[in-house]
Amino acid sequence: MSEFQEAIDFLQELQEERDFSKRCKEQTTKIITLLGSKQELCVNKALLELEELNTFEMPSYHRTQIWDVISILESTKI
Repeated sequence: MSEFQEAIDFLQELQEERDFSKRCKEQTTKIITLLGSKQELCVNKALLELEELNTFEMPSYHRTQIWDVISILESTKI
């Protein structure tokens, strides 16, 4: 499984959480679309969106999951 697909899977799992806010779900949909496009700068754009998402009000366990996705995407930049 590619790192892109792993990150997308994590984000889709987050979207299925009942207590994940509508605003956060909308942001993750945008990030999933970016990663699915496989454009040249999609990882950088997705990381920026994830950083913005991380500023939203959310439970700490969701924040930890966001950090996991950031780590996965950061590893693709090496």
